[in-house]
Amino acid sequence: MKAHLGRFIRLCACLGLLPLVSVAFAQIDRSRFLVIPYGWLRLLVGFIVVTGGIALAAYLYGRATRPNKAGTYALTAASHMFIWVFILLTLFPVINLLAVSFNRANNLNTPPPREGNLLVRAGVLPNPENFSLVQYRTVLSDTNLFWYQWVLVGLLVVAGLVLIGAIFTNRTNPGSRSVERVRNAAIWALIGSAVVLVLSINNSQFYSVNEAGERNPSSSEKKVVLFIRNTLLVSGLTGLFAVAISTTAGYAFARMKFDGRYSTLLGFIFVQMFPGFMALVAIFYLMNYLGLLNTFTGLILAYSGGAIAFASWIFKGYLESISPSLEEAALVDGATRWGAFWRIILPISIPMLLFIFLLQFIGTYSEFILANILLTGDDKWTVGIGLRSFTSGRFATQWGTLAASAVLGSLPILIIFYSFQNALTGQYTAGGVKG
Repeated sequence: MKAHLGRFIRLCACLGLLPLVSVAFAQIDRSRFLVIPYGWLRLLVGFIVVTGGIALAAYLYGRATRPNKAGTYALTAASHMFIWVFILLTLFPVINLLAVSFNRANNLNTPPPREGNLLVRAGVLPNPENFSLVQYRTVLSDTNLFWYQWVLVGLLVVAGLVLIGAIFTNRTNPGSRSVERVRNAAIWALIGSAVVLVLSINNSQFYSVNEAGERNPSSSEKKVVLFIRNTLLVSGLTGLFAVAISTTAGYAFARMKFDGRYSTLLGFIFVQMFPGFMALVAIFYLMNYLGLLNTFTGLILAYSGGAIAFASWIFKGYLESISPSLEEAALVDGATRWGAFWRIILPISIPMLLFIFLLQFIGTYSEFILANILLTGDDKWTVGIGLRSFTSGRFATQWGTLAASAVLGSLPILIIFYSFQNALTGQYTAGGVKG
C-alpha cells in the first residue's frame, strides 16, 4: 500500500509541474515562441486519458485481473511515460541544433509558419519550406581534397557502415567469431584511414578560385575541416600521452613501495584543488620562453601535463582492484617487472586505458581558454576557437553555419564512442583471475 501511495504522490508531483511550466512560458516573448492557450491543461487531460486507457486495456485483456491492480499498472506505465518524456526533452538541444543547421536562413529570427505540424510551428523540427543544405555547402565550399584523400573518406564511410552492420549482427547472433573478426577489421580500417587523413590535410587545401583562376585563401568561417583536423591531432596525441604517463605512474604507485610515495600522492591531490586557469600565465610564459607559442607541440605538452595527476590516480585505483597474483606468477616464470607490466597488466587493462584516452580526448576536444591563448594563427585553431569566429563577425552571429560546423565537429566523438563501446564494458577483465 505504501509503495502504491508513493507512486501516486510522485505522479501527482510530476503532473503538478505542468502548470508551473505554463506560467513560465506565459512570461516569455510570445512573438518568438509558440504558446498554446491552456496547453498545460490539454496536456494534463491527455495524459490522464492515456493513463485511463492503459488501465482499461490492462483490465480487459488480462494483464490485470482486478481493478485496483489495473490502477497500479496504469500508474507504473504513466510514470514510465513521464520519464520518457523528460528523456526526449533532454534531446531537444541536439534536435534543435540539427534543425538550425538544415535551415536556409542564417539566423534565428525566421518567423514560424502559422499552420502545419505542431513541432514545426514550435521550431523543434525544421520547416520543410526552409529545408536546405546551403549551410553545409557554405562551410565546405573551400575545402579541396586530393584524390587519395577522397579514397580515405570512402574507406571511412565503408568501414563505418560495416562496423554498424557488424554490431547489429552481433546483437542478433551473439558470439559469432566471423562477425567479431569483421568488426575488429572495420575498427582498425576506420582508425587507420582516419589517422592518415588527419595527417595528410594541410592549410594549403583551403582556398577559393576567382574568375581569373587565382587562388584566394579561405576565411576562417570556411576552414571547419581544418579545425576538426587540428583538434583530432591535438586531442589524439594528448590522449596517447595521458595513457603513457598514467599507466607507468599509476603502476609505480600501486605496486611499488618507495620513499616519497605518499607525499607525491598528496601532492597530486593538492594540485587538483586549483582550477586550471590559475596556471594560464605561467603556461604562457613557459611556452613563450621555449618558443612553442602557436604550435601543436606546446598545446599538447600543456594538456598532457594537466592530465598526469588525475589519470594516474584513476589507473592506480584500477590496479589496486586487480590481484597481484598475476604479476607474481609471471615473475616466478622468469618475466621481468617490465615484462609483467607489458604482457599481463596492459592487456587486461584495455577498458581502463580506453576510458583514460576518451576522458582526455573529450576534455581537450572542446577546450577553449588555453587553446585561445597559445594558438594565435587561424591555421592552428581547434574547433572551439573556430566556432567562435561565427559569433565575432562584422554583422550578427551566423547561427546556421555555426550549427552546421558544430554538427560536423561532433561527428568524430560520436564515431569514437560508437566504435569502442564494447571495450568500455570491461569484458577484457573477465576471467583474468582463476578461482
